[in-house]
Amino acid sequence: MESVLTMIDISHSLEFLLQSTGEIPFSDRPWLLVIAILVVSYFLSQFIKWGGNKLLDQSNRWADNSINRAFFEEIYIPLYVSVALGGIYLSLSVLEVVESSYFLVGTILSILVVLWMRAAKRFGGEWIEAVNATESDYEFSPIFKNFWTIFILLGTGISLLIIWEIDITPFLASAGIIGIILGLAAQEAIGNLIGGVSLYFDDTYKTGDVIILEDGQRGTVTDIGIRSTTALTRDNILVTIPNSVLNSASVVNESAPQRRKRIRVQITVAYGTDYRDVEEILLGVCDEISLILDSPSPRVMFREFGDSALVFELWAFVAHPFSEPRAIDRINRLVYDEFDEADIVIPFPQREISFLETTDEASSEHLEQSENEKEYQYPMERTNKSDN
Repeated sequence: MESVLTMIDISHSLEFLLQSTGEIPFSDRPWLLVIAILVVSYFLSQFIKWGGNKLLDQSNRWADNSINRAFFEEIYIPLYVSVALGGIYLSLSVLEVVESSYFLVGTILSILVVLWMRAAKRFGGEWIEAVNATESDYEFSPIFKNFWTIFILLGTGISLLIIWEIDITPFLASAGIIGIILGLAAQEAIGNLIGGVSLYFDDTYKTGDVIILEDGQRGTVTDIGIRSTTALTRDNILVTIPNSVLNSASVVNESAPQRRKRIRVQITVAYGTDYRDVEEILLGVCDEISLILDSPSPRVMFREFGDSALVFELWAFVAHPFSEPRAIDRINRLVYDEFDEADIVIPFPQREISFLETTDEASSEHLEQSENEKEYQYPMERTNKSDN
């Protein structure tokens, strides 16, 4: 907005200077002055364009994600366009058609505003990405990129209204009622917006972190938007969670404060096995697996004397939470092979079922007794009937 007001002030100053014919050369021949202005502005704009391309193509001083490189990539295009349009504007001022060409002047200023606001939006987004790419503890959430975009759009709209002298007073009269209606209709959206800001300031998670939700879903955060957060699961499925839900739920961040994660693998061996041999084998297995980090070093814990086995637990660290399943798979395979070569028994539950012969004899005697009772019952029933 300030740039627009400054340009308007400059135009008024130029008009004042142009009215002083003694201070501007070729003032008595305006067409020569117009041609000179157009030629100078054209060559100057082409020089800026050529210099910008040359600087970006041949300069090795900045990395691809450098803030300086992002600045020059976005600044040189609106700069040389501004010089070219500025020459056209000055030419119109010399010809004294600025006041009569309201539409043309408004169009030129609108183009300049859109170009510079576009450059500011793109540079702001690239600056946030460049800051996040550096190895520092400070990192911007993607939601701030969305806020920056909204701010630029609002600034562009207000600047265009000022250029075209559009009165917004009638719209402000009903702004209160519209605000109440929008507030009631967009309660959920506002809750998600506030939830996203709260998640950022609470530093709950950031893009690339592995999180576990209350319902057990686990995935990598791919985007933190104004309304919701998107996570990619191990099954390559995108899950969208509203920010208001995340703000009120318990979220486990497996990537904080560091991305490495400790895994626990339980190992059981038979009684009588030397625990020193078990520890040596487990640590040797960890040395052969590239997924397991050397620092912090793996450890073997003798957990307890179980019902039928000695219970050990192997502690080791992996670089990423999603490396845990593969690391456990490799540990189990190698431990099984090493135990087999060392003749170390891995116990498993066993049950024995015995049948006693006395039980069978008692069952047969009971059946015989029942048959005898039936035989004696039938004659008695026939005798009673004959008596009647």
